[in-house]
Amino acid sequence: MYSFSSDVSSDIKSKFHMDAVSGEITVIGIIDFEENKAYKIPLEARDKGFPQLPGHCTVLVEVVDANDNAPQLTVSSLSLPVSEDSQPGRVVTLISVFDRDSGANGQVTCSLTPHVPFKLVTTFKNYYSLVLDRALGSPSLWATASVSVEVADVNDNAPAFAQPEYTVFVKENNPPGAHIFTVSAVDADAQENALVSYSLVEQRIGERLLSSYVSVHAESGKVFALQPLDHEELELLQFQVSARDAGVPALGSNVTLQVFVLDENDNAPTLLGPLANGAGGTMNEVVSRALVPGQVVAKVRAVDEDSGYNAWLSYELQPAAGGVRSPFRVGLYTGEISTTRALEETDASRQCLLVLVKDHGEPSLTATATVLLSLVDSGQTQKVSSKVSVGTSSVDQGLVDVNVYLIIAICAVSSLLVLTLLLYTALRCSTTPTDGACAPGKPMLVCSSAVGSWSYSQQRRQRVCSGEGPPKTDLMAFSPSLPQGPSSTDNGG
Repeated sequence: MYSFSSDVSSDIKSKFHMDAVSGEITVIGIIDFEENKAYKIPLEARDKGFPQLPGHCTVLVEVVDANDNAPQLTVSSLSLPVSEDSQPGRVVTLISVFDRDSGANGQVTCSLTPHVPFKLVTTFKNYYSLVLDRALGSPSLWATASVSVEVADVNDNAPAFAQPEYTVFVKENNPPGAHIFTVSAVDADAQENALVSYSLVEQRIGERLLSSYVSVHAESGKVFALQPLDHEELELLQFQVSARDAGVPALGSNVTLQVFVLDENDNAPTLLGPLANGAGGTMNEVVSRALVPGQVVAKVRAVDEDSGYNAWLSYELQPAAGGVRSPFRVGLYTGEISTTRALEETDASRQCLLVLVKDHGEPSLTATATVLLSLVDSGQTQKVSSKVSVGTSSVDQGLVDVNVYLIIAICAVSSLLVLTLLLYTALRCSTTPTDGACAPGKPMLVCSSAVGSWSYSQQRRQRVCSGEGPPKTDLMAFSPSLPQGPSSTDNGG
């Protein structure tokens, strides 16, 4: 949050305004170069943390002179009235000229209206003498007439905005009809040709029309949000506002508004995995008592639909009832539940851990996960883990066994198919021993596993033997009796 320092003068506060959110300094009072040529504005920026930490700086505003002061003339009479027989060269009056502006704006020149029998003589800077230029005996007589010529306006100027694009920041969950910005265009024409009206340039925002989100007042240019904006649904609303005058034909121009919807902490953390489906966010885990200290036994996963600091989650283990110290802990930012010490026989066979997940918004929102840990001896872990448990995050051991059998069956069928292809290729090679697929010089690679060996072409040997991908059409031979060649990885077979 931005503000003036506490020791800023009242004069600066009366002439400048500091926007607390954007940091923009705008002029609100009269700035006069002749009154003050520069301003020193001490500023302060303070975050919203706890405790709040400030930063300071000074902005030096130099005032540029504008030509806003007319010259001032002072006439000192010496010989008035002047007799008609006065001789040329006679000094009539002294004139001094002063301009409050500076630089080129303060430089003045003096001249007389034409056809008068006087002239100006410069004595020194900005001082002049009015001197009789010729005899006054028979002055010419003359008369003047004024003619007023009225110029009729033509609509030849379109409304103009101060800048082509504006950036607006709006907090989400705003009340419906909230005023978020005001556009303003100026037309250099006159009367109805300068009468400006505003309207939205309609467009589609996703599945909806722009006019369902915002509206603009035709006369004032005020832009209103018609409904609460949601940062999670719409982070940036970019659209155009048109300004048109009332001339014939009407002229217009557009300005672009970029409305950034700022996130607020309006979403509580959401539990993932088994916790998302369990009643009240409950997860069951089977844990062996033979675990070593620091071993991870479960993990609480959660997300927050907010952004930035509001979506930063932390995990806390709530104290157990009765003040009993739990042998488990939870990672502050990982959600991993691990042991703090070796498990003992005196530890209860069923541990109920209450994990509080909270974000760093203000105010903070939370979710609660219940993790039920069943402590069993190391010999019973395999039996217990093979049973189906509703809400548990463990992999179903029965499904794993079925998958193993399926893989073995698929490998057997694939082996028969490969042997058939091998025999067919051997027959072809024996009849046409030319530069085909079996021509000499083709580099071969053999990859072996517990159920046999595979032979591949040189082109893809690195990828296939490294286990990075399943064998493709470059699979050439399979032989369960080939011990040579490099061994494949565990998942290479």
